[in-house]
Amino acid sequence: MAAYTAVISVLRTLDQQNIQELFHSHTAEMLDFFRATTEYFQEVLEKTRNKNGVNPEKLKSLEEKIRVAANESENVVELKIFHIIKGVSWTFGILQHKDLLPVVEKMDTTKKQVMEILSDADQILELSGIP
Repeated sequence: MAAYTAVISVLRTLDQQNIQELFHSHTAEMLDFFRATTEYFQEVLEKTRNKNGVNPEKLKSLEEKIRVAANESENVVELKIFHIIKGVSWTFGILQHKDLLPVVEKMDTTKKQVMEILSDADQILELSGIP
């Protein structure tokens, strides 16, 4: 449940009015990546919520990975927004998204790990004949 709450929180942060206007195009593309990945995580959590036959430890690991990635991405995005609004940090072009790069990489890595866990779970379900 904590993972789902974290995912919804990220989506709400990204839904703030005029957020895209604060960022230059390349950074706005990174925010679009955050949104797409977070929506993927939301879908995964909704689909695995009541799935029988999946190893509970694997699901717990999957949820923890998603929760951590979502929390970290939201913290970085919120801090970046705060700095821009307060005028603490106003950088242009390639420099503006520098703080977001490590989080983008972590989100991408987490998505790959989640996909791997789901692939393994699907193979187990197919072998056991569980739909």
